[in-house]
Amino acid sequence: MRILLINVPRPSIGSRIPDDHLPPLGLLAVGGPLIDDGHDVRLIDAEFGPMSTQAIVAEALGFFPDAVLFGHSGSTSGHPVIAQVAHSIAAAIPDVHIIYGGVFPTYHWRDILAEEPYVREMYAAKARRLRDA
Repeated sequence: MRILLINVPRPSIGSRIPDDHLPPLGLLAVGGPLIDDGHDVRLIDAEFGPMSTQAIVAEALGFFPDAVLFGHSGSTSGHPVIAQVAHSIAAAIPDVHIIYGGVFPTYHWRDILAEEPYVREMYAAKARRLRDA
């Protein structure tokens, strides 16, 4: 399976301070076992640059994943960016599985599932499945 992990750029001021990059530890923790299991896994760390939505989507389409996993380091400000990127990827690849996890979806999963029908699965911060869409 082709799996793409995306760490979106966050508009919060803390992520724009030099040497204050928050590595996508949750995505990396998931990615390693997926690689060990034989999946073709790639990471887009869009915090560097930061990358535009168009650049993220173009890179994702070049990989043409079966699943895209989104997560971010706990900031509410990252959610609108994830929603925009996920919507764009789902529109371009209708059968892609969009999976979202982390701190924000742990507390807002009902709203996300109600407002974003392209999200297929949600995971809490401790990798507990919240509910399939």
